[in-house]
Amino acid sequence: MVPRALSESAGTEIPSASAGTMFNVMMGGPRGKGKFWSYYETIGGGNGAGKGRNGESGVHSNMTNTMNTPIEVAEREYPIFFTSYKIRKNSGGTGEWKGGDGIIRSFMAKEACTISVLADRFVNAPYALAGGKSGKTGKVYITHEGKRKRYPSKFTADLYPGDEVIIFTPGGSGYGRKRKTNPPHSVNKKYNAHNDIQR
Repeated sequence: MVPRALSESAGTEIPSASAGTMFNVMMGGPRGKGKFWSYYETIGGGNGAGKGRNGESGVHSNMTNTMNTPIEVAEREYPIFFTSYKIRKNSGGTGEWKGGDGIIRSFMAKEACTISVLADRFVNAPYALAGGKSGKTGKVYITHEGKRKRYPSKFTADLYPGDEVIIFTPGGSGYGRKRKTNPPHSVNKKYNAHNDIQR
C-alpha cells in the first residue's frame, strides 16, 4: 500500500502492483523408521507494469533469496509428482503496458501427507495505476477422488495418495489506459468492372 500512496505524489515513478504474495507452500509427512520429511517452496507470480515497460511473467517481486526448485530434484527427494509448471496465460492486467502473467504449478501426492499454504491476493487483486487493469487473483484447488475443491489463501489440509494440488498465482497489474487502435480501412465492395479485368 505504501507505493500506491506514494504514486499520488511521485506520479509515473511508481509501477502498478505485482502479484503481492510469496505464495508459501509447505508439505510434510512420515518417512518411516521414526523419521519425517518436509518440503517448502515459494512460487512466483506476475510483475506489475510501469510507465514504458511491461511486467515480467513468472518471477518473484520485491523479495529475494528464494531458489526455483527444479522439478526433477523435488520428485527425487520427496513423494510428490508434478503434473504441470507453466505460465498462467492472460492473468496479467491489461493497459498501455501489460502486467506480467502468474504461474500454474500443480503436483500429486504419492503418499499421505499434510500441506499448508500461506498466500495473499486471493480476494483483493493487485492494484493498477494510471487507468490500467488489475491482474487476476490467486487460487488453489485440491482434487480428491475426482472431486475438485477450492481453498482459501491460508489453510492446512491432509493429502492422500493420488490427490492433486493445483496452484494459480496472481498476475501483475497493467499500467496506463489501453490505447484504442484505429479500425481497419473499410473496403469498397461496390462492383467495378475494372477490377474484374485486373483479376
